[in-house]
Amino acid sequence: MPDKKEVRKQYALKRQQIHPDQLEQWSTDIAQQFFLMNLDQVKYLHIFYPIIGKQEINCLHIANQIREKHPNITLVLPKSNLADFSLQHVIWRADTTLVMNAWGITEPHSEEYVPAEKIDLILIPLLAYDKEGNRLGYGKGFYDRFLSECRPDAAKVGLSYFPPEENILPHDALDIRLDSCITPDKTWEF
Repeated sequence: MPDKKEVRKQYALKRQQIHPDQLEQWSTDIAQQFFLMNLDQVKYLHIFYPIIGKQEINCLHIANQIREKHPNITLVLPKSNLADFSLQHVIWRADTTLVMNAWGITEPHSEEYVPAEKIDLILIPLLAYDKEGNRLGYGKGFYDRFLSECRPDAAKVGLSYFPPEENILPHDALDIRLDSCITPDKTWEF
């Protein structure tokens, strides 16, 4: 069984090999799958802005439809603290100024913070995940720290172009599993 570092490398390479048109189509398909979810109880939706060059799912499809069809839901974007690998959570309004940080991550330039405990639904970027809901991110632990601050009932939803691995080892006792993961053709529940 490959280790986490090897799996990260494999999935980063798999993403790089996908044609941009296919990435865009799959992002659209993932957005369609997302909107099959019941959003009635969601007040704060934590979303991520796709990192240029990482071929991440384009969450702008979801953000635009939330603003248009679900104005009662407040969008929240992460703001990275590169010193301690923690995230702050900033309200993302249509007119919020966005800036790129030192790692090429687009973030809100605002001080309108929301505590992690208020967030109802978190869309989580990841490289890979398994059939138990274990996820593999970029390895810096930003989301591990963030998810440990959230309410236990906050929905933790991964987004991926690919189906799950059978198992990703090793698991850390502090790892917080996904509740589900949305792919272009289905939502995996854990």
